[in-house]
Amino acid sequence: MPYRLDITQGDWPGDLLHKGVEGLLAEAMVLTLATAGHEHGPHANLAFFAYDDDLVLYFVSERATRHSHHLAEEARAAATVFLPPPAFGEQLRGLQLTGSASEAWGRQAEAALAAYQGRYPSFAQDEELRRQYLTGGGAAALYRFQVEELTAVDEPNFGRRNYLRARVVRG
Repeated sequence: MPYRLDITQGDWPGDLLHKGVEGLLAEAMVLTLATAGHEHGPHANLAFFAYDDDLVLYFVSERATRHSHHLAEEARAAATVFLPPPAFGEQLRGLQLTGSASEAWGRQAEAALAAYQGRYPSFAQDEELRRQYLTGGGAAALYRFQVEELTAVDEPNFGRRNYLRARVVRG
């Protein structure tokens, strides 16, 4: 695995936490991205996402959106990924993520497109649209969110209200 999780709070084997995080990401399709900017303050956005084996999440957004403007000012961001519980307050499963996010360029754009098409095979099949994503020539862009820290809750697997916090260590 290209990254490892250094658990900072909670008592759970790192490899099982890694498996749990990967499972949650595989089951969820939408993230909530939180950004903030100097002029317009905090903002939350929903986006379909894909991810790679280095715990980088990718999403597509219009450059004119509030969160895209925020990310151009400040790369720090937070996100949540969660699965709806079967009943109120029971069997909670989700991730709280912090890190940095920015528009993907060059090899990062290629990685973003590959991950996104791997998850959503019909995405950007038109050659011109694909070229726009890879060169930054369209109104929409590929973005990458590099996770630096996370909090995981997976009650069916980790136990009730067992919140596990970890730093992401790469390389």
